[in-house]
Amino acid sequence: MTGKSEKIKSKMGKLIKNDFLASARVIPFFYLVLIAAMAAFLIGTKTNNNKLLAIGMAVSTVVSILLIFVTFFFVVYDFYKSLFTQQGYLSFSLPVTSRQLLGSKMIVYGLWMILSYAVFLGVIWYMSNYLQEDIIGEETMNTADVFLTMFNLPTKSQIIIYATYIILFFFILVLTFISMIYFSISASHMRAFQKANLFWAIVIFVALFIVMTVAINLLEKAFVVNLIFYGDKNTPSIVFGYDNYAGTSFSLIPLIFFTVLNIVLFFLTADIMHKRINIK
Repeated sequence: MTGKSEKIKSKMGKLIKNDFLASARVIPFFYLVLIAAMAAFLIGTKTNNNKLLAIGMAVSTVVSILLIFVTFFFVVYDFYKSLFTQQGYLSFSLPVTSRQLLGSKMIVYGLWMILSYAVFLGVIWYMSNYLQEDIIGEETMNTADVFLTMFNLPTKSQIIIYATYIILFFFILVLTFISMIYFSISASHMRAFQKANLFWAIVIFVALFIVMTVAINLLEKAFVVNLIFYGDKNTPSIVFGYDNYAGTSFSLIPLIFFTVLNIVLFFLTADIMHKRINIK
């Protein structure tokens, strides 16, 4: 049992290494551009060069946003290229399981997505912190926080927690779309859909999206799990069921649903890759 487990780990490790090396040829270029833009921004802050500062801030923000979309495009394109073109014959001839093939790509591409997302958040946080401390001023921010509390609006700490929830939700949503695209591409290469696989990939994705949307709506009507703030409390509470005294709230049902859906789609996609696809 130990020898078999070590072989599986060894094969998985090689897959992850190869997928990482393949992806590392393209994506790092955008990080170099971002590093150059951030360097220009930092030089502008140190030398009081407002023009250089503004250019660095603008380019850093735009590139950090583009980085997410570029990474998203690459993880979809490379999945298709490495598994469902002529290169797919080599990939599927490797002495590994379909779950290992898919798992390796999900791990590597997932890490790239996490990195690009973390870089984006880091840039936005750094820029916001700079604006808050050096442009707006801490005293003004404290006054604004008091003003928000007086009128029963979300405080600064509550807004941070709201933002954290939205950031997490967006990331899970992006991963879900990637899982849906992987499933659609794989299913479209089944023998029944092979002659027009691009058309069927779109049809399957749209159908899956509709089913997902309907399922979320039905689940939110059947079950209520909310993240809620009470009054001026800065810490949220998770409430099962309706609460008439609650303040601002977010439903946790979509977050839970997307997490489960990602797991289900992984196994369904791996099963299709193992038994049902027909590579041209």
